[in-house]
Amino acid sequence: MAEVDHHIRKSLRARITAVILMMVLLMLLTGALCIFYFLKLSDSVNRQAEQELPSLQVLNSVQLGITRLSNLANDVANSASPAYSRILMSQVRDEVRELQSSLHKLTAGNEQIARLTEIVGKIEPSVTSMSLSKAMLDQVDAELLEKIKQAMKLTIRNHNDVSRAGVELILDGMLLDLNDLVGVSHLYQQNQIVASLRKSLTQLESIAPRIHTELSTLLSAPKGVFDLLSLRERHRTEVVGMSTQNKILLGNVVDFGHRVYMETEANVAQQAKNLSLNAESFIDGLVIAFVVQLLMAISLLGYLHRQLFRRLHALKELLSFKREITDEDVAFFDEQNELGSLVKQLQRYMTTIAKQKTQIETTSQQLQSIIKHSHMKIVVLQGDQLLYCSEPLKQLFSNHALTGLEGFPENVAAHIREVIESKSHTYEGAFWDRESQSWYDITRDSIVWEKQPADLICFSDVTEHIKAEQEFKRTLSVAQNEAQTDSLTGLLNRKSFDNISVAYANGDGVANFAILLFDVDYFKEYNDQFGHLQGDNVLKMIATVIKRNTPTTGLAIRYGGEELLVFIPNARIEEALDIAQTIVEDVFSQEVPHPSSPHQFLSVSCGVSIQAQTEDSVLQVFDQADKSLYKAKKRGRNCVMVWSGLETSLL
Repeated sequence: MAEVDHHIRKSLRARITAVILMMVLLMLLTGALCIFYFLKLSDSVNRQAEQELPSLQVLNSVQLGITRLSNLANDVANSASPAYSRILMSQVRDEVRELQSSLHKLTAGNEQIARLTEIVGKIEPSVTSMSLSKAMLDQVDAELLEKIKQAMKLTIRNHNDVSRAGVELILDGMLLDLNDLVGVSHLYQQNQIVASLRKSLTQLESIAPRIHTELSTLLSAPKGVFDLLSLRERHRTEVVGMSTQNKILLGNVVDFGHRVYMETEANVAQQAKNLSLNAESFIDGLVIAFVVQLLMAISLLGYLHRQLFRRLHALKELLSFKREITDEDVAFFDEQNELGSLVKQLQRYMTTIAKQKTQIETTSQQLQSIIKHSHMKIVVLQGDQLLYCSEPLKQLFSNHALTGLEGFPENVAAHIREVIESKSHTYEGAFWDRESQSWYDITRDSIVWEKQPADLICFSDVTEHIKAEQEFKRTLSVAQNEAQTDSLTGLLNRKSFDNISVAYANGDGVANFAILLFDVDYFKEYNDQFGHLQGDNVLKMIATVIKRNTPTTGLAIRYGGEELLVFIPNARIEEALDIAQTIVEDVFSQEVPHPSSPHQFLSVSCGVSIQAQTEDSVLQVFDQADKSLYKAKKRGRNCVMVWSGLETSLL
């Protein structure tokens, strides 16, 4: 005790402060060293990211674009529809422009990329020439089919009119040849059929001159079947040759793109290797700094142990041999050093703990009495051991011997174990008990039962509450979906627009809103010609275009019939006009055929108006947009008109 008294008499504050300052300085020094190396490594990473990786990303996108372009060229060659060919050619032009734009970013100082850009520029004219030849081939095919049909009809009519067996036999053969000519796929088969038809015409010339003259007009005359067959073969040869030329050209593009990508990738890999070496050097530096810091920390902790921890050991010895700290012990520490305040506080804590322990024992006895006389479904557990189970809970699980946690049904025991292990007050969410066909909530509280810590588990029947909540959510979801959404287009419906009007009337809306009102041009004529089902498909397509061009702050609404609108809060007139023009052009670019329209393709007209004064209501601005839409239709449709006072101007 004399040695302890000797050490405790020395002040600890100055020595502890000095040790802490030394450790802080050591940490700052190590931190500065780490920051220095990290900045060097970060600078290398930034150079890599700003110079080479963007080029590699662009080249990767170029390779993907080349693949898409190759597929589009094949689709153009195999297209069976002129309209589809035009759509594909539009996509080819867009893809070529995108490739040229991407390659332009990489052209400086790279001859291979410049060469690749030059080859890509030749693709569009080549594919365009092939598309034109394909269109001419399709036209000749259509004319040829029509001529063959006319010849077959004429052959059948003459067959019915003649009574000579020899003529009927020749006409039967010609009818079979004409029918085979429609589906022939090989040139040698076609030549055999043509030779057979010529032979039949020669036979008819002597025995049925009139029939020979009529059929010769359709078959062997200029622009006849034989002439169209030769013309079709020439166009087919041109298409095959151009298709082969495009494949060779695209093959060169693919080779060039792959070669440039591989060279750039190798360059990036080498730089990444250098970066990895720098990172290894950085890690080595960190390891060295860590080892130095660790050695110094161990030395400082050893010093701290000698100067502080042995003093605290004296206090530990005091607490180990005595269950309470007396005033005499406190006075001893107060007389020696600053640990006395700590000892005094420990004395107060130990006194308070003793009082609380007595109160807990009393409260525990009262709680046990209350629980045993309660009608609640309660069980008291200590681990898996059952200390008490109420009668209502025993009746609920009357088919089970509740001697411990394992006596409960498997799913119930799992829920109880989960709430105990999580130390939470309640189980998150009710669980379904199959045997009682009811929903239950489980609550847990920590209690002392017969002087031992235990868990109080309470079961609450919430079946009716759960059923009511489920029914309410289902009804609410159905009502909300039906009330706000248009079933055909998926846009918001007229009721949503009415709600907006009411909200702005009540002063809840954002000022300077814009309304873009769209109407499908000649929609009635389109429905009359193609049917209402196709009309619905067109409305869906236009709704999709409007939805993808509507800003995130705006709302796309089907106002009624073929009228659709976009509502944009806090909008500028330039922004509203740009969105409206984009939608009009996007719809027209879909190139949906509309023979009744002077534009030949499906189009929309748009009227735009914006809230000029804060007192202008939604309905007033809508009326202005409607009048602008009327002006757009008078101007020829497929355009945008904007409201400006009493006049409108064409965009």
